Amino acid sequence: MHSLLALCTNAQANQIQTVEQAFLKCKTTYPSEFESRKRLACFDSIEAVSTDTVNPTITENNAEDANTIAVTNTNPEHGFLERKWRLTSEGDWNISDFETYKSNYLLITSSNNPDDTPLSPTHANTADRNLSNNDLRFQFSLKTELMNNIPLIRNLPYVTSSRLWAAYTQQSSWQFFSPGASRPLRENDYEPELILSLGIDNEVDGVRKKIIPRMLNVGVVHQSNGQSNPLSRSWNRAYLQGGWELSNQLTLTVRPWWRIPENSHGDDNPDIDKYLGYGDMSLRWEDIGHKTAASVLLRNNLRSDNKGFMQFDLQRQVFTDRNINLHLLLSSGYGESLLDYNHRQNVVGLGISLGE
Repeated sequence: MHSLLALCTNAQANQIQTVEQAFLKCKTTYPSEFESRKRLACFDSIEAVSTDTVNPTITENNAEDANTIAVTNTNPEHGFLERKWRLTSEGDWNISDFETYKSNYLLITSSNNPDDTPLSPTHANTADRNLSNNDLRFQFSLKTELMNNIPLIRNLPYVTSSRLWAAYTQQSSWQFFSPGASRPLRENDYEPELILSLGIDNEVDGVRKKIIPRMLNVGVVHQSNGQSNPLSRSWNRAYLQGGWELSNQLTLTVRPWWRIPENSHGDDNPDIDKYLGYGDMSLRWEDIGHKTAASVLLRNNLRSDNKGFMQFDLQRQVFTDRNINLHLLLSSGYGESLLDYNHRQNVVGLGISLGE
């Protein structure tokens, strides 16, 4: 009896449907407007099967499998913003699922002007650290999704996706090439974030308008180096970030921020805005095959004294694994690290990075 029941269940699951029945199944499975992309993926699976058969039919299992793949996998043909922030699909995530956020790298770096005696208006410092010009710098940066398809937000006009992310970035500089000084780990910068990311429909009458952002992020970020005085540095910011897909290969992000005020007696770096400014801008290019990517990050304090920062990153896939890249870094200006927020230097780095 159990065998007969199982046989009937399998037969029903693999029952052949007509195209009309399959389309009706997609519509009833994904009825809401917000699930339109899932519905389209389901429709696409019907077309894929019908073109390969004399009788244009589809099995229910095939439709489910095709839709699951479309929803959970990132399409490499999508633009950088689509891939990075999942603006197209509504994939189901758990808090234990992680993916890269900023660059994850291991670099050998060299500075032309190491900050031997870092100081700030509230923390005087006379101790000379006698730093080497060379560091072994490593950064890891991950994010995970806390929520998607967020109520109220998902029904806003022009919003195609809504996700709440938690992110964490840590950058460390290690004086590995100074055995005489016992190779100190001279700085760790810790940066947790909470980010609300919205995909924006930037098509008007079926034509994508480049002037309209494809993405809007609202974030709150804390950054500190965890050191004691006089080397302690920290600040908190809220920001709004817009992302534009200028072409299939070129992406622009602009992020103005507002520093959350602190008690003046406990502020490690009250003049940090004068050096790190009030926002940043990044321009990223990638080749068609996604084997080479180059980005430029710019900051400026927008004051007459003109204190700024520029960083150029070049990644090139050199192994069969597309997630392992040769990485070149060039930077110049103020704020190479949090402790060096008011110190100007030029840095070159070379090593490997993981992911985008």
